[in-house]
Amino acid sequence: MPTQLFLEERRRWILEELKRHGRVSVNELSEKSQVSAVTIRQDLKALESNGLLERTHGGAVEILSRPLDEPELAFDIRRNRQKEEKDALGRAAARLVESGSAIALDASTTICSIMPNLAHLDSLTVVTNNLMVPELVLSQTRVELYLPAGRLRRDSYSVIGNPASLPEINLNIGFVSAWGISPEAGLTEVNEDEMRMKQALLSRCMMKVAILDSSKWGRVAPHTYAYQTDMDLIITTDRVPNEVFELYNGIPIQVIDTR
Repeated sequence: MPTQLFLEERRRWILEELKRHGRVSVNELSEKSQVSAVTIRQDLKALESNGLLERTHGGAVEILSRPLDEPELAFDIRRNRQKEEKDALGRAAARLVESGSAIALDASTTICSIMPNLAHLDSLTVVTNNLMVPELVLSQTRVELYLPAGRLRRDSYSVIGNPASLPEINLNIGFVSAWGISPEAGLTEVNEDEMRMKQALLSRCMMKVAILDSSKWGRVAPHTYAYQTDMDLIITTDRVPNEVFELYNGIPIQVIDTR
């Protein structure tokens, strides 16, 4: 355990200890991290408030089935939520893509808003597990599209289960969204297979971009696929309170005006 960790690093380490052992104690964490028991209790309280653990007398235990504040909704319902924001985010993300680029797109509804803004490009290579994308590019003959093998996940209109089947090509930019983002848990997803596919897509990308509407901030799902420091850029909207961004110091965040 390295000493003098920053707050976010220490809390990430606490979660790793909890995952490894199933329970942790304040005294052991304090001794290993060389910070006071008071500080550790503050860490556990913050992690509990994000739904990442359950505090007990003298420590904390893992939440085996973390309750989410709402179930994962059907794809076509989610597609119409925050639609104005998603359209603005799609336009902003598309400005990063040049003709001849190769990009990755995940299976989120937000990502679907990018493709209509790329129709003017002379050529484009797209790697995605999002089954809405083929429909969006059927008439765009200059788009070369790659899909993985695997099984259908109807809730997300996606292909999951076989990340290794993604093509071994270098991608300029990877665009992903998330069920939620929090300082301690990072970018999270409800479904483990979706999480693994996002990780596989991002591993092939030179630039990694997260696109998040205002509803994503402060939410936590069970599966972390990346931390804020793994991303080169986060694009979001001006509907997120400014004080939220203070929790993400040092992370490049582009705020889009939706007025």
